[in-house]
Amino acid sequence: MEEKIYQASRVSEGNTLFPAEIHILETEIMLKIPGFFSGKSRHIVYQQIEGVNIDTPMIGYSTITFVVGGEEIVGHGFTKSEAQEIKQICSERILATSPGNQTELIANAIAAGANVSKNTGQISVADELKKLKQLVDDGILTQDEFNAQKSKLLSL
Repeated sequence: MEEKIYQASRVSEGNTLFPAEIHILETEIMLKIPGFFSGKSRHIVYQQIEGVNIDTPMIGYSTITFVVGGEEIVGHGFTKSEAQEIKQICSERILATSPGNQTELIANAIAAGANVSKNTGQISVADELKKLKQLVDDGILTQDEFNAQKSKLLSL
């Protein structure tokens, strides 16, 4: 897979001079937060990602949050479609790179907005149904997608 780069808008929070970038690589994501004298880069291996959350306000740019080892790593200033595309790619890469029986469950749960313990692979079905319903209410998931995810959760 070729490297794909998403650059935050310069008119968004904290990105005026040096916008954040998310680099999608074969085995990891690199979040670059440039600075005037120095910047910081964060490499996140797909297998370490426990959750990917998107906050999209009515007006403005989205914030994407990667949950890794209980820590939240945040990037601001991406369009809603970019944030959703990044989240989908993460879900696909997690599925492609994770060994074991829980990989599809974990990838689907992350795609649906869940935070999952990768050690146990356990999720609260009621909590996940609430999150899925919120995604429908926010217009991120269609009713058919909700029903499909609901069926998967209830069959566990």
